Amino acid sequence: MHRLLTVAALGGALVTYAQSPSQAAQPKHSFEVVSVKPSAAANDSTSVNTTPYRVRCENVLLRQILMMAFPIRSESQIENMPDWAKSERFNIDAKVDEETAAATKGLPREDRQRWQQEMMQSLLEDRFHLKFHWGKKELPVYVLTVAKNGSKLKATVLPPPPPGVDPNAKPRDPGTSFSTNNGHMVVTNGSMEMFANQLSHMTEMDSRVVLDRTNLPRRFDWTLDWSPERQQNSFRGADSGNPTPAVDTSKPSLFTALQEQLGLKVEQDKAPVDLLVIDHLERPTEN
Repeated sequence: MHRLLTVAALGGALVTYAQSPSQAAQPKHSFEVVSVKPSAAANDSTSVNTTPYRVRCENVLLRQILMMAFPIRSESQIENMPDWAKSERFNIDAKVDEETAAATKGLPREDRQRWQQEMMQSLLEDRFHLKFHWGKKELPVYVLTVAKNGSKLKATVLPPPPPGVDPNAKPRDPGTSFSTNNGHMVVTNGSMEMFANQLSHMTEMDSRVVLDRTNLPRRFDWTLDWSPERQQNSFRGADSGNPTPAVDTSKPSLFTALQEQLGLKVEQDKAPVDLLVIDHLERPTEN
């Protein structure tokens, strides 16, 4: 039985940000201590748990680590993966030094998550001897657009400034709250770019990248209920170890739910997509 891939990423949902590939050449942050071992698990149950001080991954595939570390949305964006790397699983325990943990606490959530991406990149380069370059290729994609009858999304209303603060001052952005589990999604203050990114991870998208073409620049609150085609990855906290709940087949498909509940639709297309092209990769030596 498949279990949830569950992530609590530095206090929020793990999101892939629009980091340009050229940034990969700049000096990166790194973990202080890293343990990487082959997984002896006899199943494909995966768990990932991150805090400002530590990242623990159990029974993960290398492609899952790559997708945590780089600005890619789908495994279709990874090329030249060695055969062994497609099936072998690993347990990773990586710890951050106190100075770095303290520094990240004062950063906005998005910046903290970028730091984590850089540390995961350093881990891959140091322990798996990863070498790569960026490419581009036209691939089948899905595009997220507004449906014929218009969007049904509710615009986010930011809270007023606290007492003593200039009422004309720009409200502080509280960040995005996001959770999804077994066909139930709740989002507060979410962008369509973020939503397209998350849709790219859904099983229904057949490993295609989803591009945002809604032309909706605002932030929105929404709830979405659908019947998953197969249980997709869920980013919502530490793995409880419980079996995956049964899917509610009374709910609509994801594609129908998007249109009926949010006034959005996804359509097939082709578009140039960034590729992470692997030049070299080695099995890690055990600690």
